[in-house]
Amino acid sequence: MRLVDFLVLLLGAQAETLKRLGAFFGEENLVDMLEDAGESYDDRRLAGLEPKTPTGASLAPGMWIETPGPHSNANAYAELEGTVRELGLPEILEFHLWAYPHYRAFIESAIDLNARLAPGGGEIGTALIDEACANAEAWVKRLEIAPSVAAAAYKAAQVPWIRFRTEALKKMGRRPLGAV
Repeated sequence: MRLVDFLVLLLGAQAETLKRLGAFFGEENLVDMLEDAGESYDDRRLAGLEPKTPTGASLAPGMWIETPGPHSNANAYAELEGTVRELGLPEILEFHLWAYPHYRAFIESAIDLNARLAPGGGEIGTALIDEACANAEAWVKRLEIAPSVAAAAYKAAQVPWIRFRTEALKKMGRRPLGAV
């Protein structure tokens, strides 16, 4: 799987999460929550209380095989932009989608977007997917959600990431469910 394919799936899941939370709380309330959580995240990160790179080991050398070609990153960026455009998010939610920390960690790294997972990357790929889901869960929990609706909001936000996990595993040639 190419990094750009992984990021397309990741952005799709996060966009669906934003849509679901927007429907749950109302778009304006969600935007306020996102802005408050973003400021809080930046404050904690700058104070050294949060990791600077939410992806940790995912950016490790040797995990990705680079096969850069002429304009390969430019084409991959165009692919990402086209995907996000097709999602049809309101502008403010699209802004927050592009600012999603887990996505930004990859996009700001030196890894070519057309890089592929290293051969035999089954376990690595599964760990990468699990890490993305864990980061998504942590991201939702950074939002200030009233305890009375927190369980329902977390459940609504979790559904796109279950789909993400299934799709990403399929793209990696893995079975979404283990042996029965």
